[in-house]
Amino acid sequence: MQLINNILSSFKRELHEIIHDRLYRAIMLVIPFVMILFFTLMFYRGEIVDLPIAVVDKSHSPMSRKLLTMIDATQGVKIAYETQSIEEAKELMLHGKALAIIYIDKDFEPNIFGGIPTKVKGYTLGTNISADGVIESNIQQAVMTLSSGITLNKLQAMGVGHNEAVVEIIPINILSHIVANPYLNYGYYLAPLFMFMGIVILTVVSTIYAFGRELRYSTALEWLNASQNSMPAAVIGKMLPVTIIMTIMIQLILFILMFIMGMECSGSYLYITLSSILFIIAYQSVAITIILLTSNLRLGLSLGGGYAVMAFTFSGITFPVTAMFDAIQPLSKLFPLSYFSEIFIDQMMLGAPISYDTPKTLILMLFILLIAFIWRRLNRVVHNEKYWRKD
Repeated sequence: MQLINNILSSFKRELHEIIHDRLYRAIMLVIPFVMILFFTLMFYRGEIVDLPIAVVDKSHSPMSRKLLTMIDATQGVKIAYETQSIEEAKELMLHGKALAIIYIDKDFEPNIFGGIPTKVKGYTLGTNISADGVIESNIQQAVMTLSSGITLNKLQAMGVGHNEAVVEIIPINILSHIVANPYLNYGYYLAPLFMFMGIVILTVVSTIYAFGRELRYSTALEWLNASQNSMPAAVIGKMLPVTIIMTIMIQLILFILMFIMGMECSGSYLYITLSSILFIIAYQSVAITIILLTSNLRLGLSLGGGYAVMAFTFSGITFPVTAMFDAIQPLSKLFPLSYFSEIFIDQMMLGAPISYDTPKTLILMLFILLIAFIWRRLNRVVHNEKYWRKD
């Protein structure tokens, strides 16, 4: 009972610090809301649509106009510019106004009716793989549809039945099923992981600031005294506000995903919630380790921020870990985000059994044990003035 009272005393002191410290208050309350709102608005549509492209149509024929109409009717592409030369189209691309160019030769229609193979040339920048993929897919879809229609008409004109002609054109058809994200919604995948990345950064920075400011302003003993000199109570009481606020932020993220963006939870919502708490505490443990090893607020914030941001790369959010160089892949295991992102995808999108994610949850617990390894250092830093007032 005494331990609980000591924790509450430390907790109340920390709430007082948050309320009266403008920077602390901004990190804990203002920035998380702004971050979540920003990514919600960014990924709300969920799909890449109406990417602007430029067209150079040298054919000016009914067939070329039909192809361009079909391309413009696709969801991902919009013909924004019709130019007279390839040079003019390239200028639009270099200025960022067009993301791709379609070039149609003057012999486009005569070659089609003459049975001569013809090509539609496409140019993309290659600087944005997602956008390029959508553009290429949409253009290829329109070209294949037009080509199949032309071949179908020719076969039917030769007396081939419709069904037989379709089999002749497409002898093998792929029937694909997308299990986890059938709408191919970018928001379902990117929005939560970008938001969780923001939570990682804010958790690490706020925890380092919470502990580091006690050293920077020589208030470490005051903090300890507030918990009746109980170090476990002092640490738990200081961590609790960050844990609670960031847990609420994750719940807000899940609410937005499910009730605003329309994402369905296929697995255990409770397991995601419990894992998110371990995920936050794991990053707090890492942050405490960093600030105690450096005993320097500025250096601790720099190293902590760097570590937090590196999780974005090594967790495989943008580039699959399995595609990385073999020597680099083990580094992904050093970041709690790697495990929590897999738990989130398994439970929210795949509906995987909890037993699949139990090992990942246990690893998150191992990160929390970091505090045990630096406990002696914690006592030394708090009680020794030589670690105080460092910039």
